[in-house]
Amino acid sequence: MQGRAWAAGVLLGSLLWGRPALAAPAPLDCQAALAAAQRQQQELQQQAKTLAVLLLGEIHTSVEDHAWQLGTLERLSSERQLILALEMIPAARQPVLDRFNRGELDVAGLLREVDWPAVWGHDPNLYLPLLHWARLRRVPLLALNAEPALVRRVRQQGLAATPAAERGGIGEPRPASPAYRQRLEASWRGHQALGIASGPNADLQGFIDSQLLRDRAMAEQLMAAHRQNPAALLVALIGVGHLEGGDGVPSQLNDLGLKHQLSLRRPPLPAGCTPAPQGARLGVYLESDASGVWVRQVAPGSAAAAAGLKPGDRIVALNGRLVQRAGEVIRGVRLHPDGQPLLLTVERGGQRLELKLQLPPSSDPRLAARDNGANA
Repeated sequence: MQGRAWAAGVLLGSLLWGRPALAAPAPLDCQAALAAAQRQQQELQQQAKTLAVLLLGEIHTSVEDHAWQLGTLERLSSERQLILALEMIPAARQPVLDRFNRGELDVAGLLREVDWPAVWGHDPNLYLPLLHWARLRRVPLLALNAEPALVRRVRQQGLAATPAAERGGIGEPRPASPAYRQRLEASWRGHQALGIASGPNADLQGFIDSQLLRDRAMAEQLMAAHRQNPAALLVALIGVGHLEGGDGVPSQLNDLGLKHQLSLRRPPLPAGCTPAPQGARLGVYLESDASGVWVRQVAPGSAAAAAGLKPGDRIVALNGRLVQRAGEVIRGVRLHPDGQPLLLTVERGGQRLELKLQLPPSSDPRLAARDNGANA
């Protein structure tokens, strides 16, 4: 559950991937992977109206996973009323989220009052785009997890030795399937190798019990929220280890009787092959590598086509600012104010050209006006 820092855009509405320099065509495996990602979007759109819970898996420090989550939320927000549920925050700290939802706390206050370093620990900058998005869209946030102290206690002594009255209201989990138990054991042995866990096999059962407790806690919070607001689609951001094979949270939801659920992971893509979220303004396919940002395709009728941008062009600067990665172009176009020309400096055939583009209006002007580059 590791990755990198957040750097997604909400703009090209096409695709970004890495490639060798100059005009080498995109590899077929990238094209096939992008087609699979598009099919996932289409299938989700078809199912969205009947879902009660959508579980979006993540590697907790993966920029790509968080960008995919954000793009999925953006697409769904036009179809359904959403509630954004977070593994990252224990359910007992829901009052802090309620204050955030009411506008009484900003993001910095939210992170401070939930004690983010203690309850989660992963870089909050990876999650800020999602929190900002929820605030701008007025999407309520729901805390899901068990308290860390309770998780540690169960891990040390097991569920059987933790009285039901001292489990924070969390019910008895459905037992782990053999496949889930095998995956959890592999994870536990990995922790041992890193010095995070120690001791004999008795520790293994405590580790498995602590994960089942967390699965059950998250499932019960989702079930309670669904009963309270059955018209809303609950979109939960949860580590992939809690979703694989229909085990973990999906299994506990089934045990609670909630069947209208779907678990998704970001489609696997070759290195450098990444789809941008929806909402095209520029209308190009971009590829970036060590030598810069390259135009792979230009959509007919787009702002890029009207300005004369061509496949094989290398984008050198945006509004006079040098760019090295596709993400920089994404953010620059995403944040560019409506009604003002965008200036692109491109290199073509050894010559530099200045192109002036008129972009279509932003799909969300509030995003374009807020936190200029703060979420990059």
